[in-house]
Amino acid sequence: MSTLVVLALLLFLHLLAIFTTTKISFFCNGSTYVGCIESERQALMRFKQDLTDPSNRLDSWNNIIDHGDCCANWVGVVCDKFTGHVLELHLRNPVNTNPFTDDVSDSDEYGAYERSMLGGKINPSLLDLKHLIYLDLSNNDFQGTQIPGFFSFMRNLRYLNLSGAGFMGMIPHQLGNLSNLQYLGLGQNYWDILRVENLSWLSGLSRLKHLDLSVVDLSKSSDWLLVINKLPSLEVLRLSGCQLHHFPPLSTANFSSLAILDLSNNQFDSSLTPSWIFGLSDLVFLDLHTNIFKGSIPDGLQNLTRLRHLDLSDNHFNSSIPNWLCKFGYLEDLSLSYNRLLRGTISSDLEDLTSSIKTLDLSFTRIEGRIPRSFGRLCKLKSVILSEVKLSQEISEVLDIFSGCVSHGLEALNLDSSQLSGLLTNQLQNFKNLNTLRLRNNSISCPIPLSLGELSSLISFDLSYNKLNGPIPFSLGKLSSLRDLSLSYNKLDSHIPLSLGQLSSLRNLDLSYNKLVGNLFEIHLANLTRLTNFVVSGNSLVLKVGPNWVPPFQLERLHLSSCHIGPQIPLWLHSQKSLFFLEISNSRIVDAIPSWFGNYHPNFFT
Repeated sequence: MSTLVVLALLLFLHLLAIFTTTKISFFCNGSTYVGCIESERQALMRFKQDLTDPSNRLDSWNNIIDHGDCCANWVGVVCDKFTGHVLELHLRNPVNTNPFTDDVSDSDEYGAYERSMLGGKINPSLLDLKHLIYLDLSNNDFQGTQIPGFFSFMRNLRYLNLSGAGFMGMIPHQLGNLSNLQYLGLGQNYWDILRVENLSWLSGLSRLKHLDLSVVDLSKSSDWLLVINKLPSLEVLRLSGCQLHHFPPLSTANFSSLAILDLSNNQFDSSLTPSWIFGLSDLVFLDLHTNIFKGSIPDGLQNLTRLRHLDLSDNHFNSSIPNWLCKFGYLEDLSLSYNRLLRGTISSDLEDLTSSIKTLDLSFTRIEGRIPRSFGRLCKLKSVILSEVKLSQEISEVLDIFSGCVSHGLEALNLDSSQLSGLLTNQLQNFKNLNTLRLRNNSISCPIPLSLGELSSLISFDLSYNKLNGPIPFSLGKLSSLRDLSLSYNKLDSHIPLSLGQLSSLRNLDLSYNKLVGNLFEIHLANLTRLTNFVVSGNSLVLKVGPNWVPPFQLERLHLSSCHIGPQIPLWLHSQKSLFFLEISNSRIVDAIPSWFGNYHPNFFT
């Protein structure tokens, strides 16, 4: 071998050693970076081209930013940092408010949710992402299309979430081929119904831990429970609103590790909750609300000592509240509401309730009696709902019970129609975190205390149908978060304070049927840009605005009965294109109704 050949070979081996050492060093230091694989980048681009994207959520998916590197800053794309393969697509609607599952009273919130929906067509180019293990398209709107059958070829998927994404029709049974799935979400398609003939295909998903079929039509799947019983790894099962009406025979459940079970909004009419549920000792969440369960609350439930959430509301239970509930040392949320035959007293059944309780709802039952003093020790309480419960107590006493440690965390207090009397006192100022206060339809008789203005977190406040007197305090103008204010059917007098015009978050304002007097000026209304319902009927008010005034709001309901707004229909109503209910009887209008008024507002009372 020539000297030159030997030298060349030695140089090559030296360079190879340097390269190998450097590469190993990069990997060991975690500093290596492999960019997006070209074929997968092209697959994502084809996928994007078939989508509609009103809010341009996927603007970062282009060929310019990061030289088209989909692993760098493309929204929702997660790659393997060593191989560059696309592993995950997180394309869930980023707006948290879902109008179909949340209480949405703000059209702006709904609009933001709607604009953030992806739609269009799902391109089969996803099949080129052969290493994809995670796909989330939930809470978008694919406008009634069927779930693509080609999903069944994405055999590496461990997570598939299509909940609330606007799919309809038959769920492809080929999804049962995705044997690696641990999470399957197909629920909450409220506007378009998904359905199945049977659930036998689920038996192929032996690794499944989370199954959500909420609102999927399972009425023809008589073997639903027997099939699900073949999923031993199941931890979460959500079958709310699935049109289920009976339980197939099952003594013991194989999915003994189940932690969350939701069978709400079905048509179960058994007098006893099925015994297999009583054996789910790891259960922390049980929701059976809105069924037709009858008889006593079953004693077998006391075996579920790890429960944190128990919802038995809107059934036909007719017993008293069982004493064994007090033994639930972890219980945070308890709802027995709308069991209209449920009876007993609060003091004898619940005064020793676990100190972990955060939400207590006993509304619309036959439970009665005073709130016991011991409730003042339930320091974690965030929500107390006792509407339609016959408390026969003074409101000052109730506030006194909750004014200790409870007041620091309490967020919602609903005592509507609870036979409360007495005076609303300055103890209210202790409840700094209160966002909902409902005392409607009681016999509270006093002026509204100035201290109410200290509740800076208050969003909803209802004191209607009481015996309140005196003026509306100017301090209400400090409640900058207030959305709903109802003081109707009281004996409030004097003028409406100008400070109410500072409530820029206000949506609903009802001051009707009091003894309010004086003028409503533009300054009262100038900052109420979000107002949708304005109700001041039954007072002696005069609406005084300039002839060219343009309201800052778009109303849906307007009640001005018995107010002086005449002699003509106010011209500013011409701008209220969203108005669907108008009451202006006895408002001193004597001139003819203009032709434009009937065209814009066909639903009104004069």
